[in-house]
Amino acid sequence: MPSTFPVALREKLGETATFGLKEVLDAERHEWSEQVLSRATDRFERRLAEEVGALRTEMHAGFADIRQELATTRVEMLKWSFLFWMGQVAAIAGLLSFMLRR
Repeated sequence: MPSTFPVALREKLGETATFGLKEVLDAERHEWSEQVLSRATDRFERRLAEEVGALRTEMHAGFADIRQELATTRVEMLKWSFLFWMGQVAAIAGLLSFMLRR
């Protein structure tokens, strides 16, 4: 018989009732444990979904910033490349002009 119950209670209830009480308490403890685990799991999943959503939002904003910076950089590169090639064309035209006059 379960030794977790006091002797006076076991004597008052009897062996069968004490065993029945132990089964009821064990069943309640098991049910309570399942409820606690279920609630903790639900909270964890909800919090995880919130954090993943926040992370996605931050990543989206970060990627948008990167895209904007790349677009700006591309425009700057095209501008300076155009200026470089125009300078090269002007230099070659000047040299050709100088050479053809002589």
